Parts: sequence; C-alpha cells; structure tokens
Amino acid sequence: MTGFDEQPVPGDAAPRGERVRFAVIGLGAISQSVHLPLIRRNADLIELVAVVDLSASRAGEIAEASGTGVAAFASIEALLDAVAAGDLRVDGAILATSGSHAADVSRLVGAGIRVLAEKPLAFSLAEAEALRDLADDRGIDLAEWVRVGYMKEHDPASAAAKALLAEVDLRAVSVEVLHPADGAQLAFANLAAPPSDVPADTLATLMAATDATVATAIGAAADPLPKLYTNVVLGSIVHDIGLLRHLVGGIGEVDRARHTGPAFPGSLSLGGFLAEHTDVPWSIDWHFIPRYPEYRETVTFHHETGTIALTFAVPYVLNVPTVLTVVDNAEPLGSRRSETRWMQEEAFEHELRSFAALAAGHPEPGPSVAEGVADIVVGQRMLRTLADAIGAPLGESSEAGAAGDRRH
Repeated sequence: MTGFDEQPVPGDAAPRGERVRFAVIGLGAISQSVHLPLIRRNADLIELVAVVDLSASRAGEIAEASGTGVAAFASIEALLDAVAAGDLRVDGAILATSGSHAADVSRLVGAGIRVLAEKPLAFSLAEAEALRDLADDRGIDLAEWVRVGYMKEHDPASAAAKALLAEVDLRAVSVEVLHPADGAQLAFANLAAPPSDVPADTLATLMAATDATVATAIGAAADPLPKLYTNVVLGSIVHDIGLLRHLVGGIGEVDRARHTGPAFPGSLSLGGFLAEHTDVPWSIDWHFIPRYPEYRETVTFHHETGTIALTFAVPYVLNVPTVLTVVDNAEPLGSRRSETRWMQEEAFEHELRSFAALAAGHPEPGPSVAEGVADIVVGQRMLRTLADAIGAPLGESSEAGAAGDRRH
C-alpha cells in the first residue's frame, strides 16, 4: 500500500494537454448535488476515474452511473493500492468525507495526489502541524498541493466586493445565517438512499478517532461545546470565518459569545473586532431554524459612505447567483442602491476549475493549509469565549485553552 515511505514527485502533475484525472472521495450530499454534476459539466478539463465511499454499494452504483471506466473503492487505502500498483492514475482528489480531513489529505499528498478538501481542514492544530511536517520532509509547498473548499472565495460577487472594500473605511461587519434543516435544501437533488452496508466497527473507529482529535483541540469540554465546535463553528460558521479572512483580513478578538435556542444546535451569537482593522467590530448571528423556508446568508460591510452586502443562497443548488448590494451616498442629499448578480457564474465551478489547474501543475491563488489553520485558530477562539460565557472554561492544556492562540 502506498504510504509515507514512498516519495511523491514534487511538481508531478497531469501530462500537458491531457485532461486531469480526478477521484471523488465521500459520496454524500455535496458530492451528489455539486461535485459530480460539475465534473460532468467540465468534461473538457476533467476525467472522473474513481469514486470512494465507505458504502461499497453506493460507490458501485455511482461509478456505474458515471460511465465506463470509473473505478469504485470502499476505502482510500484501496484507492491508493490501485495507484501504487500502476492500475490507476489519479492527479487530484476531491475529499468530501465528513469530519476532519487532515489525515486523509496527508495520505493522498503522500501518494503524490493533489487534494481539494472540503471544510473543515482539521479539528485540531496538531493535525495541521502533521501536514506541515509532511511538507517539510518531502520538500513540497502545500499551497501547490492542497486547496480547502471555501467556494465563497471563488464567487465573482466576493471578488467584486473585495475590490470595493479595498477603497473604503470600514465601520462595522455583520453576518446573519438562517439555516433550515438539510432536507429543505436538498429535496431537489434526488439523493441516493442512505446506505446500510457500512460496517458498524468502521463507523465506531472513525467516531473514536474524531473524539480523540476533538479532545486534543478543546479538552474535556462540557456539553454542548464539543458538538458546537465540530458541527456549527467548524462545520458551518467556518465559511464566514474564511470569507472575512479573504475579504478584510480576518477575525481578531472574540469578546462575546452566546448560545441559545429551544434545541441543539439552536442559535449562536458571536462578536469582537477584526484582526487588521482592530477598531472595527464584527458580529456573526447563526440560527438553525428547521422549518425556515430557505437557506439565507447575508454578509454586510458598513463604511463611511455606504454599505456593501453579499447575500448567498442555498449552496447545494447550482447557479443560484449571489447578490451584491451596494448603497452609496449620492450628493447632495440622496442615496444610490444597486444590485448585481452574475447569472452565468457558479462559485463551486470556479473552485473546481481552479483545482483542475492546480492538478495540471498550474496553481492559481487559493486557500490552502495556512488559511485553514488560521481559521481553526479563530474557531477555537470562538469556542473558548463561549465556554467562558457559560461558566465552563476550557482546560489550559487543550489547544483552545488560554495559551492556544499564542502557540500558533
């Protein structure tokens, strides 16, 4: 089996002029509704050669439906065995499994395969440190091998907002997320039925590994802090952490946090000051409302002469445009409001095509391990503030304890 004893060839990529060969690992909702359809739509650049899922039946069914020559595997180990044996060439892998992705990123990069990992990159800083150790040992730049799946950074509306924000004096930033149950977002997708053939001991092993990693990150935290950390902060809010990093330099101080709601996950309200604009307050209000009619996420930037706002729709539905709203001062006593939509653009598709360029050996700028680590640090800062607010502070021996930020 391919492992860390076999050195990837630095810079090795798809031969010039050929389509890059991709594997999709983890065949849940995001792969079925987004990644696989977009690979088909970009067949001029990308050839799907393998799918991987813990459910052998699901992998087989999706491989068969995807066309001739698509191999199915029930584990990453089996995929890497085929690559090591010379039976399969894989230039890039989309890693869309649940939970932390760092260990699998290490295995894939160790086998010479570039990776687009869905968020979160990791739950602990120790996992990310292991990735950096791998890069040092192999003499590779992780920015040329790994991308983190922050599709909002590839949205043309985000690019336009970033250009506008560079020209204004910020006063305040606010984020509001209204998150219905997944069923309300995915009814259109005709997803495959949940599999029943995943061995119970396999799931138990994965859950135990996740629990151990989370314990490293936040210690023996009181309920519901561990699930808020994994499912909400690094499972959803991390997109907003990453977007604020990308657009305005990121979140600095976290000075307030509150968890409310009738049932888990409820609502999470957070606030503080930006990292690079240290006198500018930010706030994030995240609400899980199961029967809310549709997902909505609004990111608003107020400045000295107006407002710049991004409104994101449900991410699973392709080609629903993000709306960029700009409110300006119109002298002498008026205001001007404009809305812009990029109707023929899809953020996930821009992300996929950028990753295809990376796999072909032509890297474009994009979020990698360094950015993922910065976002984990902010996520741990949020959880530490929340733990203090509920009177259950995190142990100082954990990463997210009192010294967590200063160590990284």
